[in-house]
Amino acid sequence: MGELLRRGFDAQLADRNTKGYDMLVGRAESPSLRKVQVKTSRSSSWYVKLTSFEGKNLSLMTIYVRLGRVSSGKPTRYFMVRNRDVAKDVRRQKKWKKNAFMSLKAVEPYENHWNALLK
Repeated sequence: MGELLRRGFDAQLADRNTKGYDMLVGRAESPSLRKVQVKTSRSSSWYVKLTSFEGKNLSLMTIYVRLGRVSSGKPTRYFMVRNRDVAKDVRRQKKWKKNAFMSLKAVEPYENHWNALLK
């Protein structure tokens, strides 16, 4: 949330009882806030729910946050992507019924696409 505020967005944490999103994000001049899911990982993939890539959830935005080593050139990386744009990249283990992985390679084209949060 701090990174969003630093970049001039209005952001607030969603109530803990919300389904499918973690934050509300927008600009001060905009009359509405957008629902956004946030996924964080220290590895090169994220755990995701398959339902995030079905039906009306395809239009939701997700911010994938990659936490790296503090000593690296880019200790934190941000990727903003609409679920429908990476739905084809979801990878599920055979035994998994409800969950899957999203790879870093799939979201890399969306790195630092901050304005996508407003569309």
